[in-house]
Amino acid sequence: MYFSIFLASLGFVGFFIWYLAAENAATRRIAGVGAIVASLLTCGLAIYPLNQTIKLGLDLQGGTEFLLEVQGNPTSQALDQAISVIRKRLDVLGTKEITIQPEGKSRLKIQIPGLKGAEIGQARNQISQVAKLDFRLVPTNEKEILQAAEMNGGKLPYEYASDYIILPHVEKNAKGQDVITQSVVGRKVEMSGKHVVRAYRTIEQMGDSVVNLDFDDEGRQQFAQLTTNNVGKQLAIVLDNEVRSAPVLRVAITDGRAVISGGNMSALECEELASVLQNPLENPIQILDERSVDASLGADSIRSGRNAGAIALLLVVSFMVIYYRISGMIAVLALAVNLVLLLGLLAQFHFTLTLPGIAGIVLTIGMAVDANVLIYERIRDELALGKPARSAIDTGFERAFSAIFDSNVTTLIPAIVLAYFGTGPLRGFAVTLVLGIIANLFSALVVSRNAFDWILAATDKPNLRMMQFIKSPRFDFLKYRGMGLMLSVVLLVAGTLAVYTRGDSLLGVDFKGGDAVTLTYQQKVDVGQMREALLKNGFKDLTLQPATGSNALLIQTEQEQGERAVKILQQTFPQAGFVAGSDDRVGAQVGGEMKQKAITALLAGLFGILVYAAIRFEWSYAVAAAIGQLHDVLIALSIMAVMGRELTLPLVGAFLTIAGYSINDKIVVFDRIREGVRNREKGSFYEAINRSLNLTLARTILTGSTCLLATLALIIFGGPVIHDFSLAMFIGIMSGIYSSHFISPGIAWWLGGDNKKNLTKPVSATVTKVTSDKAAVGV
Repeated sequence: MYFSIFLASLGFVGFFIWYLAAENAATRRIAGVGAIVASLLTCGLAIYPLNQTIKLGLDLQGGTEFLLEVQGNPTSQALDQAISVIRKRLDVLGTKEITIQPEGKSRLKIQIPGLKGAEIGQARNQISQVAKLDFRLVPTNEKEILQAAEMNGGKLPYEYASDYIILPHVEKNAKGQDVITQSVVGRKVEMSGKHVVRAYRTIEQMGDSVVNLDFDDEGRQQFAQLTTNNVGKQLAIVLDNEVRSAPVLRVAITDGRAVISGGNMSALECEELASVLQNPLENPIQILDERSVDASLGADSIRSGRNAGAIALLLVVSFMVIYYRISGMIAVLALAVNLVLLLGLLAQFHFTLTLPGIAGIVLTIGMAVDANVLIYERIRDELALGKPARSAIDTGFERAFSAIFDSNVTTLIPAIVLAYFGTGPLRGFAVTLVLGIIANLFSALVVSRNAFDWILAATDKPNLRMMQFIKSPRFDFLKYRGMGLMLSVVLLVAGTLAVYTRGDSLLGVDFKGGDAVTLTYQQKVDVGQMREALLKNGFKDLTLQPATGSNALLIQTEQEQGERAVKILQQTFPQAGFVAGSDDRVGAQVGGEMKQKAITALLAGLFGILVYAAIRFEWSYAVAAAIGQLHDVLIALSIMAVMGRELTLPLVGAFLTIAGYSINDKIVVFDRIREGVRNREKGSFYEAINRSLNLTLARTILTGSTCLLATLALIIFGGPVIHDFSLAMFIGIMSGIYSSHFISPGIAWWLGGDNKKNLTKPVSATVTKVTSDKAAVGV
C-alpha cells in the first residue's frame, strides 16, 4: 500500500509540474486531468479503509488524557526514560494504543483510549508514582524513640535526629483499607532499589498476595551482606518515603530475593506495585491536567459532527448549484475533490481527528466555495462588458488570483499560529484548517480551471448563466460610517461592562483551573434547583450551563470537586438519570499558562496578518484591515460575554479563526480598491471605495452566506462540545461582513490623505456598466 501511495504521489508531482509548464491549452488539459487523478488516487489509497486510517481523538471514542510535568529540570534522557517507564507501567492495565508525546522540555501528554471508571484512578496512581525504593534499618529501640518524639511535639529529639527519621508506615487492614502508623528508620540508605531487575506478584501459603524482588549480581551481593550483618533486626522496605513493610531478618538472604508483604494487599495492588518497582522513575511526576470523555458522549459527538457536516455540505451544494448553475456544479466538483484531498492529507500525516477537527472540516466546506465565488463574480463582470466566454474565463481567473492568494494566506497565518501555540483540540482544529486551505487552493485553481478548459474545448459558447440577487448596487457605504462606528462602540461598551462585572467568572476552567464535567440526562431538571442543591453542599465557585439543543449539562467547579458534584446531583435528582460524560481537570498552573498562550496566540496572529497586509498593500489599507479585524474579534468576545458564556480554549480558537475570516473579507475589498486606484478610475478616492464595495458586495454576501450556513449547521446539529465555538464563529462572520463595509473602508478613506482628489483617468468599468448588461450575464 505504501509503495502504491508513493507511486501515485510521484505521478502527481510529475503531472503538476507538467501542468504548470504546459505551453498550450490541450497539453494543459491533459496534464491537469493527470494531476487531479493522481492526487485523488494518492489520497484515496491513504484513507482506505476509512475506519482504520483516520484515527479518532479521545473526544470521539472516549478515554482519558493526562498532562504531566517531570520535576527537577529533566534532561532529554530523563524525559525519554519517563516515557519508556510510564508506557511499561500502563501496559499492566491491559490498555492499547497508548499515546505518549513530549510537550516542551519537561512535559508529557498521555492519551489512553477506552479508559473509564475506576481504571482512571488506577492509571493516575501508576503514572505519578516515582517508585524510589530503598532499604533502611529499623532501630531496636524504635518504641523508645517514638515516645521521645511524641513528648517533643512530634519531632525527634536532637540526640536522635542526626541518625534517624520518622516515616509513615502504610499497611492494609482486613477490609483492604489503608492503615497509617509511624516507623523510625535510619537516615542512612543501606541499599537502593536501582539493582532490582524484576518485580512480580506471588501468593503466599496463607493466600496473601505479595511482591517478590529479584536483584542483579551487584545487588545480590549487597543484599546478602546487608542481611548477614543484621540478622535479628528489622529491615524497612521504603517506597517513595513510605514504609511498606519492615520484616525481621531471621536468617541471611543470599539468593538475591526480597519480599514486600504489605498484608491484605489485593492482587491488583500487588501487580501495580510490582510494575512501578520494575520501572522506577528517575524524576518525580506531577499531573497538571486530566481530561476524560465517556465513550457514549464520544459516540454522540461523532453523530452530531457527522450530521452537521452532512447538512452543511447539502446547504452549500444546493446554494451553489441553484445560484451559479453549471458553474456551480463545477464548484461542487471542486468541493468534492477538496474533501477527498483533506481526508487524504489527514491520513498521510497521521493526524488524529477530534471534534474541533470536524468543526474545521465543516468550516472548510463553507470557505471552500469562496475562491470559486471570487472567480465567478469576476467572470460575470467580464461577460457584462461584452467579452466572449473564453476571454471572460481567462480574465476572471487571472484577476481573481491575487485576491484568492492574499485571502488564503491571511487565513493561513492565524491557523499556523494556532497550530504552534495551541494544544490538544485547538491544534487539531488548526491543522485541519491549514490542510483545508491547501486543498481549497488546489481545487479552485486547478480543478475548476481544468473543468472550464474542457468545456471551452467542446464549445465556444458555454452556458454561463447565473442568478443575480443584487442588481446595480449603488449604496453609499461611507455615508453611514459614523452610524456603523456608533453601533460598534455600543456593543464594545456593553461587552466591556460584562467583562468587568463578571471578573474571573468569565474565565473557564481552561484558564483558571478546576474541574469541568459534562452530564447527560433523560429528564430535565431546573438549573436553579441544581445550583441550590450544590450550594447547600458547600460549593462556591460554581457554573452550570445547559447545552443548547442537547440533553447535556456543563458543570464547572473548583479543583477536585467535579466527581462530588456529580454524585450530589445523582443522589438529589435520581429521576433525571444523570450520567457523567467528559471530565476535565486543569491545575491552576496550567490555567495560567493557557491564559498566556491564548493572549500570545491572538497577538501573534493579528501581528502576522498586519505585517503581511502592510507588505502586500499600502500601510493605510493594512492599518484599516487590522483595526477591522481586531474589531470583529472584540465584538464576538463582547457578545459572548453579554450572553454569559465563559472564555475557553475553543473560544480562543474561534477568535483566531474569526481574525482569519475577517482579514480574508477585507483583503478582497481592498484588492478591488487597489485595482481601481492603479487603473486610475474616474472619481475621487471616496467614490473609488464605494465603487469597489458595490462591486464586491455580491461576493461578500455569497461567501458570507455559505460560511454562515455551515456554521449554523454546527450550532444546531454540532452538539454541546462545540456549541460555543460555533456561536462565536457565527457572530464573528456577521461582524466581519458588517465591518468590511462600514468600519475598515471608512478608516482607509480617513487615512488616505487628499480624499477628495479625483483619480484623473476615466475608465469604462463602472458599476452601471458592470450591472446593466443583463443579457451578457444571462439573468
